[in-house]
Amino acid sequence: MSGKSQRIFTLTISAIVIALLAGLYFWQIRDIGEEEEIERPLPISISLINRAEEEVMEIAFTAGGERTYMRPFTDEAGRLQWAYSGAADYIIDTFRTRDKARPAWLFAAVEIAHENADGVNLSDFGLSPPLLTIEPTFSDGTGHIIKLGSLTADLQHSFLMIDNEPAIYLITAVLAERLKFTSADMLDLSIPFIDIHEADYIRLAERDTAPIVLGLRGEDAEVSPLAGLVPDIGGEHLVMHEPTSGLLLSTSRLMEYVIHPMSQLRLFDGVADVHPEDLSPFGLDNPILEFQFRTPAMELHLFFGNVFTRDGIEFIYVKVADRPHVFYAEAFHAQALFGINPMSVVDRFLALIPIADTESITINSPGFSPDSFRLLMNHIHETHDLDSPTINGFVIEESDFRTAFRIIISLLADAEIDPFSPTSPPETTITFHRINNPDTQLRLYNYNATFLAASIDGDAPRFITSRRAVDWMLEHLAGLN
Repeated sequence: MSGKSQRIFTLTISAIVIALLAGLYFWQIRDIGEEEEIERPLPISISLINRAEEEVMEIAFTAGGERTYMRPFTDEAGRLQWAYSGAADYIIDTFRTRDKARPAWLFAAVEIAHENADGVNLSDFGLSPPLLTIEPTFSDGTGHIIKLGSLTADLQHSFLMIDNEPAIYLITAVLAERLKFTSADMLDLSIPFIDIHEADYIRLAERDTAPIVLGLRGEDAEVSPLAGLVPDIGGEHLVMHEPTSGLLLSTSRLMEYVIHPMSQLRLFDGVADVHPEDLSPFGLDNPILEFQFRTPAMELHLFFGNVFTRDGIEFIYVKVADRPHVFYAEAFHAQALFGINPMSVVDRFLALIPIADTESITINSPGFSPDSFRLLMNHIHETHDLDSPTINGFVIEESDFRTAFRIIISLLADAEIDPFSPTSPPETTITFHRINNPDTQLRLYNYNATFLAASIDGDAPRFITSRRAVDWMLEHLAGLN
């Protein structure tokens, strides 16, 4: 046989062998699949009750001598819901109440444990007496008596009997747990969404610390002194009321320190006590922290108590002001609210004066050249427009003048300081001569090489401001002359 013929013969034999092996493989796979399909047990579903939900008039639950009821009602949206007598006046989870009520109209077993229980000791199955008896009543006057027994040895199923049938059925342990839901199991664990843009009142009070209270300005207050001057300043609808009145809030800082931590706390993790007689075991007789958040549509008022550890996770007890229960939640988010400095959530302007209420500004700064400035707005009557505003008598373009005004009113209180008594005259004095209010005056005293101490309207200095920012303000004004 030639070399070429030998190669052809070899390739042909190889192809035949590969084809036989592939056929054998796929035949085995098919055979295994068919065998598994034949041997795989099919799930069994034995219908016990199949009615319309609307037909159920009442469901009675009896356990340990206590009898409770579930009754249907229609909510404001026209949906059928279920009220539980064991949770009267409680805020409960509508999904969990439906889970507890559903077997009254749609109920199935997975298997028959005994076809005929005659002669069987029912107490061995937790059925004499039953752990729970469920009695649904329908609109046509009929009903059922369902007796729930104990769990099976593998904890996967529960025993059950219905009406006068002799059979003992098996239902899933999950379904059995739903039937045994108590008021604690059905309490609503959700926390309302916190939207800073809708807030009109926020109160944060840590134990033994002055509370931080934020709220709306008075109705007669200016909308925003920075309107048209500093875009997207944020926090303009709220001001601080306590511990320092009138300071504007920084939305970004408020989001970082308060709103974001609380918005992450969307659900309580569980219920510690449905209706405690004594709050002291939870540290809620003297809460470590109180948080109150209000909008025109909702109010969230929480008290935080002791921290405890479970399975390596720290939790904190929480009580909602208008609910009797004690919940618990992961402590991580709530603890972010501890130790907040009130000055950390405000925009900390020393004198945020509206341009519409400013007739002129005088600035005196001995040692700087020039040592004084006078800014005259020249308001056009009943508008916020300016008619040839001047600095030291020189007419300045309105956009440049507004920029200079923004720089002056944007001096920040960089930090709070202990009571401070100046030992020398102020290095810089800024006086806002106002149209509808008394003059506002800032006196800036030497504090150290980096900061000046700021006195507002003659009060003792309570804040410090950056010396560099004041120097830059003066240099900017000098550049416009």
